Formats: sequence, C-alpha cells, structure tokens
Amino acid sequence: MPIESISRCGSPCNLCLIYRPNVEKEDRRAEVCATWNKLGAGKYDPATVICDGCHPEGEGKVCFSAGHCTAAPCVIEKGISHCGYCDGYPCAFFIDRPDAPGTDEFYRDMERRGENWTAADDEIMKPYDPKKFIDEWRKSKA
Repeated sequence: MPIESISRCGSPCNLCLIYRPNVEKEDRRAEVCATWNKLGAGKYDPATVICDGCHPEGEGKVCFSAGHCTAAPCVIEKGISHCGYCDGYPCAFFIDRPDAPGTDEFYRDMERRGENWTAADDEIMKPYDPKKFIDEWRKSKA
C-alpha cells in the first residue's frame, strides 16, 4: 500500500489503525488499545483514541500524539514536514531500545508482567515503526 500521508515522526497515517478514515472504514481501535496497553505506556480507551494525523486542520480535528510526541515539536521548530528531511536523522528519538518489541528483553519484561505478546500484536504494531518508513522513504528519494 502506498504511503499517502506521513506523520511528523515518519509513520504512515494511512496505515495507522486509529487514523480517522481507517476507523470509519473498519474500527479496530479495541485491538490497538489492547496491544498498546500491554506495552504499559498508559491506559488507552478505544472510545477516545482517534487521530486526524499530525497536520490536522479544521474544527474538531484531533492529533492523537499532540502533547506527548517528542518528534513533532522538533520537526515544527526546524520547519520541516517530517523527520526524513532532517539533517540530524536518525537522532535519539529513533535509537533502538533494548526493550522494544522483538527483542529478548522486551519478551522477558512481558513475561515478568504476566503479559502474552502475540503475532497479532506484532501485526498491529507494524504501522508504528517510523524509522523503518523513514529509511524506506529516504531510499526512494536517493
């Protein structure tokens, strides 16, 4: 699927399962929230999790990551549309963490907390790997 809109960090909006046009076609917010809640990053409620992208315009439009995304303020300050245009890419925002999904430490932490990470959870998280998408975008521009 081609990327139609890129968020400030580089994730493709049209692949995001909480992006309003996707929710209107097929509401999978309960699955997304269940997976995100396993990550221990907060308690997400499917009734309120929705996004119009990082560049929303118009009354009632919502940017889900507003206020807690560290990439957006940096991108805005630099006057670029997303991290792929930054001369400092990849920065600390993209450094691989030892506790990221797919690592041994991640699975050990899940086990310690009594959580069961599944292949379905991996699928849900695919759209939320901005480094992968920025790297692909940069290769296509080279």
